[in-house]
Parts: sequence; structure tokens; C-alpha cells
Amino acid sequence: MNTVAKNLKCLRKQAAMTQEELAERLHVTRQAVSSWETGKTQPDIETLTALAETLGTDVNELICGPRPRVGVYLRFQRRYVALTAVCGAVLLLKLLLGLTLEPWMLERRAATFDIWPSLYYGMTVPPLVWLAAGVGLPALASLWADLRVRDNSLRRGLAVAGGLCLLLYGGWFLACWAGVPDWPGMALCRQWVYLLLKEKTLRLGPVFLGGLFLFLSLNGESACGRDSKPGIM
Repeated sequence: MNTVAKNLKCLRKQAAMTQEELAERLHVTRQAVSSWETGKTQPDIETLTALAETLGTDVNELICGPRPRVGVYLRFQRRYVALTAVCGAVLLLKLLLGLTLEPWMLERRAATFDIWPSLYYGMTVPPLVWLAAGVGLPALASLWADLRVRDNSLRRGLAVAGGLCLLLYGGWFLACWAGVPDWPGMALCRQWVYLLLKEKTLRLGPVFLGGLFLFLSLNGESACGRDSKPGIM
């Protein structure tokens, strides 16, 4: 993709326009706009001027790239609204399960001594809820505050930290329930890991931090180097 094509796509997204809307304003086809944005064809000088006027910019930005805007942050971006809604739905589902499924499992366990439904539930639902909380809380805060991490090295570090936090829970799962081979010293290792992470906060806290760190690692600058409204195609 050439420079003009990339800049055109970025500026169009910043203006919250679809290809169809831009084409309609310029009295061209959507295929023409798509062709410009993929670099298959180049708009002429007259078309560049019309594009700049329609997008509220100038020809220089179309050719050289958008100028950075410092201190501007678009609130209520779609990705944050979607993440907050999804994570909120997970938390609501956990509340409903607590009122319906959990009492049934306790009754079944008392009547039949069948512990497996409770074990499967405990190993899957609580970590999913804590992960949703780790992602949902910063997503909710991002509806008002700019939480983007602009330093690439810091973002990579957060991604590694998030992955390690989730692996910590995975290691506890394997050590306690997945039948790790009985190598020399493995039984003692299993017992140590189980005792260390027996408390729910110690066991599920890393899952929450994993979701938080992964959210921040993926929440960086927009591709244009300026704020844009995501979700516009």
C-alpha cells in the first residue's frame, strides 16, 4: 500500500466515514474509493483536493500523512463499549449461575457424592469471571480516560506479563488435576503448588492481572498516529 492510499484510509476513518459515504459525497463508486485505498489506482490532483475538502483536511496530509493531535481522545469508542458489554454479560451470567446452577450442584454433591460437576465448574467459570473483570474494568475506564500504552517495549512487556499470569493458573490446574507424570519429586512439587495457590485470591488473582495486562498491551496508538473511531470499514 502506497503512502497516499494509507493516509486516505486513515483520514477517512478519522472522519468516521465508510467507503460508501465517501464515494457518495464525491459522486464516485465505492470501488473507486477502495481502489485508491489499496493503491491500485491514484487519485489525480483535482480528486485529491476534493478528498481533502470532504475529509476536512488538506492535500498535504493526504500526501505526507496526518499531523498528530496531542491531548485529543475520543470517548465512548466502540471497541471499549463492546468489551464492557461482553465482560458485563459474563459477570451477569455468573450471577445467574450462582442463583440456579450452584445450588443444584451442592444438592447433587450432598445426595450422590458426585464432586465432578463442582470441580469442572470451579476450574472454568471463576477464572473466566476474573478474566472478564480484568479486561472489563480497564475497558469501562477507557470510555472516559485515555489508558492507551504508547511505548511499544512496554506493551510487549505487558503482553509477556499477562501471558505469564495466565500460565501460572494453567500450571496450578495441571499440577493439581491433570495427572502430571509421577517423576521424582513431582508429588512434592504438586503438593507445594497446591498449598501455595489454595487460596482463591492467590489462585485467581493472576487471572485478573493477566486480563488487565493483556488489555493494556493491545490498547495502543491507532494506526494513523491519531485518534480515530474504530469499527468504520
